[in-house]
Amino acid sequence: MNSSGANQNSPCFPGRVFQPGSVSIILPTLNERQAVSALICGIRRLGIRRAKICVVDGPSSDGTAKAAKRAGARVFRIRERGKAAAIRAAQQRIPGSSIVMMDADGSYSPSDIPLFLSCLGKNDVCIGSRFLGRMAKGSMSPINKAGNAALTRLANLLFGGDISDVCSGMWAFRRSAFRRMEINAKGFELEANFYVQCKKLRLKLAEVPISYGVRKGNSKLRLSDGIKIGIYLILERFGLKR
Repeated sequence: MNSSGANQNSPCFPGRVFQPGSVSIILPTLNERQAVSALICGIRRLGIRRAKICVVDGPSSDGTAKAAKRAGARVFRIRERGKAAAIRAAQQRIPGSSIVMMDADGSYSPSDIPLFLSCLGKNDVCIGSRFLGRMAKGSMSPINKAGNAALTRLANLLFGGDISDVCSGMWAFRRSAFRRMEINAKGFELEANFYVQCKKLRLKLAEVPISYGVRKGNSKLRLSDGIKIGIYLILERFGLKR
């Protein structure tokens, strides 16, 4: 995994907000040039002390990595596609006593990051719930809402939980918990993978209400991916191999 240092002449100007401990914000990307610069700037404006913004890009063809570096992020390039591959690559190499992961498509708001960091004060893992927060009009289709609800009910039924949004693309972890997780997802099962690991490792998990907006660019999620998430949950619950 090749590292590129952050651009010191970034157009983003952070303020001064105190946050104890070091924080790494991981942005897995694949062709997210339309949204990644604004997201990075939004994170930097929070002014979180000792925060590192790490873009794990693999492998974009639209200039995402260049845009992210120009905006001030540290960029890692990987050959394999997908968020799960990005998180596996980052798991043992990204520093920080607190880790925040969020999709880089513009649908998640950096203004929610302080809520996650506060949540980690009493929890090992925090998940952002779009259903407990505010969704912008058009941010999620009725089919996707129904699919998310069904998968969340399945996850709760299989693992005895009570969360409201198992497919959320915004999570935070204490470093100790993040490094213990076995990331075995192959694609869009990553968030279900996180939830399964929380249950198997008996980690303390809490939800944070978040804002959810309309993504920039085309969605990569397909109906078949929802089916794969459901199958993943069932196989993990009963210890079956895929």
